[in-house]
Amino acid sequence: MSYELKIALRFLKSGKTQTLFILLGIAVGVAVQIFLGSLITSLQESLVDRTIGNSSQITIEAEDDAISRILTERGSDTTLLRGNFSTFEKSLNNWTLIVDQLQGDARITAISPVIQGTALIRSAGKNQSIQVKGIQLENADKIYEITKRLTVGDPVIEGNNILIGTKLSENLGIGAGSVVSLLTPKGETVRFIVGGVFDLENESVNESLVFMNLKRAQKLFQLGSGITAIEIQISDPFEADVAADDWKSMLGEVNIDQWKEQNQQLLSALASQSSSSYTIQFFVILAVTLGISSVLAVSVVQKSKEIGILKAMGSTKTSASRIFLLQGLILGILGSMVGSVLGILLLSVYQLFNQGNGSLVINYKWSSILIIGMIATAAATFASLIPARRSANLNPMEAIKNG
Repeated sequence: MSYELKIALRFLKSGKTQTLFILLGIAVGVAVQIFLGSLITSLQESLVDRTIGNSSQITIEAEDDAISRILTERGSDTTLLRGNFSTFEKSLNNWTLIVDQLQGDARITAISPVIQGTALIRSAGKNQSIQVKGIQLENADKIYEITKRLTVGDPVIEGNNILIGTKLSENLGIGAGSVVSLLTPKGETVRFIVGGVFDLENESVNESLVFMNLKRAQKLFQLGSGITAIEIQISDPFEADVAADDWKSMLGEVNIDQWKEQNQQLLSALASQSSSSYTIQFFVILAVTLGISSVLAVSVVQKSKEIGILKAMGSTKTSASRIFLLQGLILGILGSMVGSVLGILLLSVYQLFNQGNGSLVINYKWSSILIIGMIATAAATFASLIPARRSANLNPMEAIKNG
């Protein structure tokens, strides 16, 4: 152990009250940062999960036909143009090739081909407009978790079996085993059996969405072997725009929509939350830094006689400075360790008193705690620079005489 370290520890021990207050200040600052950072991060993750956790993050569809593009570009003055052409139904006929191309992308966690269309459901004299989604249950389950969210019945959509939402089941007074009729936009009426009832924890979805087998939906909407879209989830939802751009250049003539384009207000709110959190954390660490610097500056005055004696005995300016830098480093490390424990304890207590259905689950990341601790340690060391420089510039004779 170097003599600078021994003296630094001796100075800290001799001023126990000052040392305790500095450690407490660092610990509280670190705890507040850990608590606030974890709270904001968990809140953001919860908001994002509720928004896109069980829905498509990236959707690939066929491009608009030429007539639709002209109408969209030119506006209402060309509405008569469509009358000379039949309405174009967008479908992806080469979807299997697209799926094969995307399968090798490590970012993808779920990929589900779907057919989506509108229909009218009828039962016991009651009618309601619905959205029909034809799926491959195994693939769609990775996005919607349909199997886990069934409240009644079995997760089977083979043949003429369908799955309906809880709100739709309530509105029509039907359940598992009920027989219903679906009227398509082309006037065809087909009878289906309700195989199960799901709850996707969204009232509008539970009221309007019906799942059926992909091949059965192809036949119902007369799409042949085509589909209307490919729904995708990726490991990092915030990289959806990057992935969409990559696939656009690779796949060519398709429309690729991603959730960030459709949720600009949410993203703005998340950015504002992050900015507020970073601002608060900055001022917390600034307050801790100024406090440490002030206390160590007082310590230089109190220890000026000892520093003067050391310099008179041959200690260099560098050694004198190092004593206070080591004090800042030691205080930073110890304060960060205590603050980390205190921060985790605060999170546990908060979680304990906010248990219940729908309560926010707060998760902390060790990597974030480590970064906060490192920043606090660096700030404590930086705070000791001014006192260290002041001790290095002390005149040994004056220090001994006036100390």
